[in-house]
Amino acid sequence: MRLVGLVVMMFAVACGPPVARNVPQPNTAAAAGIAAGAAAAITLADPDGAAQRQESKKQQEDKRPQNVKATVPADVFDRLDARTAQPPSAQDPPPDAALDAAPGEP
Repeated sequence: MRLVGLVVMMFAVACGPPVARNVPQPNTAAAAGIAAGAAAAITLADPDGAAQRQESKKQQEDKRPQNVKATVPADVFDRLDARTAQPPSAQDPPPDAALDAAPGEP
């Protein structure tokens, strides 16, 4: 009996498109709407669930300090602090004006 079922199934699969030609096709827009609705419902149920799953998959790495060989001179930090401490006045030209001026102009 199993052999007969297997033969019938193989015959149906081998025939392919002519057997399934008149089968109604699902509406793809409706399927997309259902999938979007299901995704929205899952998100509303547990908004942080996806992020927690992603974080749980990450392996905990050893956080070892790295040796940095580049340094920044102290005067750079002093200039940045001075620039943020004093608001620009109306008489001061914008910082880009000195760069835009031609080499002979003040």
